[in-house]
Amino acid sequence: MHIDNAKVLARNGRTTAILIIGALLSLPPLAAAQDPSNFDAGAQNRLGLTFTPDGRRAFWAEWDGAWGSKGTQRVIYTAELRGETWTRPVPAAFSNQYSDDDPYVSPDGQWLYFVSERPLNDADEEPDADIWRYSLIEDGRLEHLSVNSEAAEYSPVITSSGVLYFASARGGGRGQGDIYRAAPTEDGFAPAEILGPAINSRDGEWNLWVSADENEIIFEASSRSMNVSEAGDLYYSWHTPAGWTAPVPIASLNSAGSELMPRLHPDGVTLYYTAAALGGHARIVTANWRELRSLLRANFAQTLLVANRSSHDVSFVDLSRGEVVARIPTGEGPHLLSNVSDGRVLATGYGEFPRPHTEPVASRPPFVESLNSRVTLINVRSRTVLLDEVIEDCAKPHASWLIGMRAYISCETEKQVLVVDIESGQTTRSFATRQEGSHVLGFSPESRTLAVSNTDAGSLTLINIDSGKTAVVEVGNGSEGLLVVGDHIWVGNAREGSVSVVDARTHAVLTRIESVCNFPISFSGGQHQVWVACFGSAELVSINMDTFTLGRRINLKNQPLNLLLHPHLEVAYVSLPRINAVAEIDLNSGEELRRINVGIEPDGLRWAR
Repeated sequence: MHIDNAKVLARNGRTTAILIIGALLSLPPLAAAQDPSNFDAGAQNRLGLTFTPDGRRAFWAEWDGAWGSKGTQRVIYTAELRGETWTRPVPAAFSNQYSDDDPYVSPDGQWLYFVSERPLNDADEEPDADIWRYSLIEDGRLEHLSVNSEAAEYSPVITSSGVLYFASARGGGRGQGDIYRAAPTEDGFAPAEILGPAINSRDGEWNLWVSADENEIIFEASSRSMNVSEAGDLYYSWHTPAGWTAPVPIASLNSAGSELMPRLHPDGVTLYYTAAALGGHARIVTANWRELRSLLRANFAQTLLVANRSSHDVSFVDLSRGEVVARIPTGEGPHLLSNVSDGRVLATGYGEFPRPHTEPVASRPPFVESLNSRVTLINVRSRTVLLDEVIEDCAKPHASWLIGMRAYISCETEKQVLVVDIESGQTTRSFATRQEGSHVLGFSPESRTLAVSNTDAGSLTLINIDSGKTAVVEVGNGSEGLLVVGDHIWVGNAREGSVSVVDARTHAVLTRIESVCNFPISFSGGQHQVWVACFGSAELVSINMDTFTLGRRINLKNQPLNLLLHPHLEVAYVSLPRINAVAEIDLNSGEELRRINVGIEPDGLRWAR
């Protein structure tokens, strides 16, 4: 939806999509009494089917003309279910003189909210789309709501507690159109408040549905990068203790046309929406909301593992709930987590950690040293400890990598990598890095190469785990953060702000990207981009994987240590040690969507899969 024709499109061709990430749902047939084809009043286009709480009276809008055409008057129709038969549709008592649209019955059945271009009075020569409501228990009572602005309003939805949600093109918002919330008062509604960045973006958000308890929302978003249709797709979000989740696009039901105006039947199962083709016509179709909702949440419901340096544990964060659901104690000062392999993850007790603080701090706390050499192997499915051992000859185990039944563990003081059998806890082999500050590990399965960043030496040690051959590659001052993508090893040279990319097979430095940021400390890879978390400058920076050129920069509110990209969404999770939280960051808008409290001084992040 473009800003110069937002109102026309919003009135005559608002596009939203209801889609899923995965296969199309197999929908059961609806009872004839609920089939929207029974409500056809004869016009070419229909949308906005809504029911009274008992399901026995329906309202919807109809109009003639091609989808997207201008100036066509819309009429709200109604029908009643008598026995098993719906009455002949007739215009609602208040409709048929002006263009009326977007009907929504309140959960108590007392009001029908709708949008109309009717004049407020005789002097109102050019009325815009405003929100009105019509009493379903007092004939003829019609009210113009105080939440209206000089711009157009769309898609009013009322909740059980009387809170009004709606979309508006008014000034002062985040984008072309935004979603607002207005609390009820004794004589109407309080001033409307715009919803936060999890819902509204710099583009456009339009028609919507909100659950009666305000815990779920489906809304249209225009021009987002994950859209199938640029004009608008439907997104789904739900409320958690940390706020609204990152919106999930519902992808498989979307088309090049328009899917819009979601409405839920009182049975809580049948979701109605309008499907339309540009230049064609709009029809009301259905989806099984119970199945759709379950699938949407399942695709989002990743479990995030967080190593907390100063509370000495690993947090399991259920992102669908927005909260920690389990904690596993570890050795003191775990900084990083291994890769997750066969449902197992290893936490290494580094033994140095910031002084614990339960409240946010503005600067780095003094470090505590409590060397322990303890490693903890965790079953991420059962959330149980499989191995909890102190290993010898490794004073400061910092990072680890699981390959089969072996754990490869970096030991800074000894300048080596130990190989530990994860069943017995016994060391079976060691590889000398020959470099100071052996710190972070990564592994290239294609070349069977284990990469070790040596922070104090400014180098990278490459180890072939089959032959045992090692090579040292100079990369840059303070080499620390490390990411392996195929045969490319990305290394952040934290003390000079550069990034080096090394070929795991040839050991050649492919490129050195200068002036990336202040203290690049960790990486996460997307489909075409690598994102870098920069501790010193408190930002995220993207780098094109093919051209090695710098891309977007996202300023953060706090200094990050680690980041991890969501597997399905364009969202990053960033550990913020000074405030004991993980932030959910929208990579398109750069906005912080949620902040989840996890543990003290969080660092390493992994997906539990």
